[in-house]
Amino acid sequence: MASRWISARTRKVETRKGSTGWKAASIWLGGFVAFALFVILNKDLATFLRYLLLGLPQGAVIALIAVGYSMVYGIIQLINFAHGEVFMFATYFVLMFLVAPETPDAVGPRLITAFVALLVWCALWVALEPWGRARLSGGAGEERSRGRGLVRVGLATTGAVLVAGLVLALLPKYGSKPILPFFVAYAMAIGFAACLGVTMDLLAYRPLRASPRLIPLITAIGLSLFLQNIAQATWGSASRFFPADVTPAIFSGKRVPIVRIGDTQLDMSQLDALILVLAVSLMVIVQLFILRTRAGKAMRACAQDRTTAALMGIHVDRFVALAFALGAGLAAVVAPLYVLRGSPIYPQMGYIVGILAFASAVLGGIGNITGAMLGGMIIGIIYSFVPLFDAFDTFRIFGWLEEMGWITRAGYERFVTEFGRPGQYQLGVAYAFMILVIVFKPTGLLGKTSAKRA
Repeated sequence: MASRWISARTRKVETRKGSTGWKAASIWLGGFVAFALFVILNKDLATFLRYLLLGLPQGAVIALIAVGYSMVYGIIQLINFAHGEVFMFATYFVLMFLVAPETPDAVGPRLITAFVALLVWCALWVALEPWGRARLSGGAGEERSRGRGLVRVGLATTGAVLVAGLVLALLPKYGSKPILPFFVAYAMAIGFAACLGVTMDLLAYRPLRASPRLIPLITAIGLSLFLQNIAQATWGSASRFFPADVTPAIFSGKRVPIVRIGDTQLDMSQLDALILVLAVSLMVIVQLFILRTRAGKAMRACAQDRTTAALMGIHVDRFVALAFALGAGLAAVVAPLYVLRGSPIYPQMGYIVGILAFASAVLGGIGNITGAMLGGMIIGIIYSFVPLFDAFDTFRIFGWLEEMGWITRAGYERFVTEFGRPGQYQLGVAYAFMILVIVFKPTGLLGKTSAKRA
């Protein structure tokens, strides 16, 4: 009797899993049908593929940012809404090392120096944490441990002061000449962004580790607004761009041929090709790091059960900080390239990119790194495809409604004039697609069901 009940339960679970799989398959089938109808109605496959080539680099940028969301959530179940601001600060870090302040009385250099010193202090504090916490044997072990703590504070403070002095030496009083070569500024920005990620964990999230999950979530939203205001107080609210005379030629808009369809040559810019290759390479490296290295295995152990991982000797807080640093570093890698594609630098630039990356992480399965990569590519392509409808007579799609007398072309044009064309709703369409997927598959495309609830 018991075995019959167990087998019946097993069949129910398998049926439920099978129905979920069919729902996911139906979503993909619906997307394919929509693609086919679009091509048939417009009879312009080349234009479709041209927008696809525009969407792939956008998706690659969003995917790498989404990985940061998933890495942090996978370990501590926290949605770090301030992650987009790390992306924003990375662009300002590059600008900081490229161009000096415009006026001799600018408050920027002083704030920049203080901020960089704080980042370096927190990074050194975390790096020296295992050494400072080591238990020493012997009668004077406790006193020696306290002495190590004081030495740790002294080393972190000394390093922060030295770096702050270096920054002050590099920043001229005013002017617009380049301070450092672009690639040096690029590398330093990645390092400082990683330090910013660690600082966020150390000061904002680690003290709340044992709190209810709603409290760190509210803290993340407040931290996002705080960082936006810090950026605005430091660099102002005006939009900025990287100086054209210091940008390397490899980031130029030179076109790279991809494929020829009939008489149409499809190509993409050299910068977009570089973004795509770099993003795919980093995705592979991250996967290998998580699956093959000891640090990656420790991070996966922390994601499965932090308590058991700590009992097995894994320093959980250290690997949480590593997850923040890796996520911030990945965002910093693509941030300057995103600006070079034509997007301006301003304090709120991380908001839009951040919520797109969050949608990607949820779409792929929050906490699943592969899912975040897949979701980012999908969201980026959809986001880039929406303006495509502005280039066509979209009323043709609703022609059958006109034949039934439900709509007229004049009424449709008035509606478009009042509410705008589809291209103005890129963000809404991307989120609508995410909602459509999670309605049928709440765990996302590659997510797994968990017994834990928020």
